[in-house]
Amino acid sequence: MTQKTRVGLAFQGGGFPAGALGAGVVKRLVEDRAFDEFDIDVFSGTSAGALVASVCWGHKLKGTISEAPETLERLWMHFAWGLVPNAKVAQASQLVGAIAQMNPVQQYVSENMIVPLLRHMMKDWILTYIPIDELIEVRDKAAHVPGLALGSAEVLEGEIKVFTERDFCLDAVMASGSLDEVNGITVIKEGPNSGVYCDGAWGTNPPIAPMMEYGVDQVWFVEVFPQKREQIPANPGERKDRKDELWQNSLVQHELEDIERVNRWLEVDPNLKKSRLNNDDGRYRHIVVKKMPMTLDLPAGSALVNARGFLQKMMDYGYEHAPILMAK
Repeated sequence: MTQKTRVGLAFQGGGFPAGALGAGVVKRLVEDRAFDEFDIDVFSGTSAGALVASVCWGHKLKGTISEAPETLERLWMHFAWGLVPNAKVAQASQLVGAIAQMNPVQQYVSENMIVPLLRHMMKDWILTYIPIDELIEVRDKAAHVPGLALGSAEVLEGEIKVFTERDFCLDAVMASGSLDEVNGITVIKEGPNSGVYCDGAWGTNPPIAPMMEYGVDQVWFVEVFPQKREQIPANPGERKDRKDELWQNSLVQHELEDIERVNRWLEVDPNLKKSRLNNDDGRYRHIVVKKMPMTLDLPAGSALVNARGFLQKMMDYGYEHAPILMAK
């Protein structure tokens, strides 16, 4: 019997469109029976991507991966209220919010009322679609546990943190998506992961290099931030978004370079008659990285848009382009 190709599925974070995009990708992978053809058994993500990865991981753990698309669609349509209907409104609200924060009264209200409320709403949102306690119980009894890597950043120590399947809990998911001015930072007071965490996009978005530890043959990377832009950013909002895109993609590039470096070390050196990496235990494999690129020219501020039509557009984009990942 031919051994299935072992795959790690990585979701980049980036607000509402990133989550909806991931939902569309998973729907297509399930419909095209990718989970039957390939051994997709490791999931990675940061921020919105961490939510997508956690849903996939939970369903794979329970043997219900066919139900993941429905869960993800409901998850990302949960807040499709249209309060931020388009990118221009998003840019304006960011500007007004930045100015308002200069007022001590507004800052106090934000830190003591708005942020705690949004944090409470996020917890309820996560628990509605990701049964944390149930999954922990199943994980602890399971003979085989899929791999999971959720990216976050430790504020005080200045370290990149990757929560694995053994660290999985509500705090880990919250830490990966802790936007300080929206839902606040996450403080884990006890245990080996104690620390102060902010959104993982400040450190790793998503964790890709850690997938080498899981012995994957391929990494399928779902990109949210485009590598290329046709137009020069023309205003402060566009320049800020483009700088964020460049920074986020530089994080990914560094991790992809780590994988390529290990690939080279695994090659047999003709002079030494062996590889430069001691791999007698078979811990590492040559990894093929497949990327589903972002080609949409999304306007600045799109990460905050929660209009139902826009989110459906992003789901459709993920659904239509997911076959790139499965191509031979």
